[in-house]
Amino acid sequence: MLGVTLSLWAFGAAAECSVTTKDFKPQFAAKLPKGFKLNSSKLDAKARTYRQELKLPYGETVTVELGGCERFKYSYLIKAPTVTTKTVGAEVLAVSRRVLPTLPMKEDAIADPKRLAKALDEAEIVSLPSELPCGGATCQVSVEPDPKAKKDKPKPKPKKGKDAKPEEKKDEPVAEAPGQIRISWEAPEP
Repeated sequence: MLGVTLSLWAFGAAAECSVTTKDFKPQFAAKLPKGFKLNSSKLDAKARTYRQELKLPYGETVTVELGGCERFKYSYLIKAPTVTTKTVGAEVLAVSRRVLPTLPMKEDAIADPKRLAKALDEAEIVSLPSELPCGGATCQVSVEPDPKAKKDKPKPKPKKGKDAKPEEKKDEPVAEAPGQIRISWEAPEP
């Protein structure tokens, strides 16, 4: 009986969403400029998200993610060769300011990169994550690990036996993991 109650509650909660998956439409232009390539578009009705991934001619990859239930929200995820989990605010601003204005958006796109670029210009970023000035909306910029990044393979164990040399311990710097910039916008509360 509890399972039926939870299912009915989940259905009722989903039915109360003011944002519907019909609101989730492609954001990038249908006809892309030379050098841009749409890698994927995916609607996940269960998770209430729509994602599009675009490869830029300069080596960056940008994913726009739409979602929400009570309030509409979107995020831009920017992957660039220079971005790691240790990337500082100045580099985040430089990459974001370079990438956002170049995005080929549809005329009726909801996810507005110009709005976020303006918020980044007005922001006083001291540390990450950082809130951005977006009027009544909630905006944030952060750097997070890239979930698709390849993990470094562990080093092979040293051989044991009479030919084995004693293991030298060196103070190796911890490798910086590949990261991605997340710039998000969430509509104001109704």
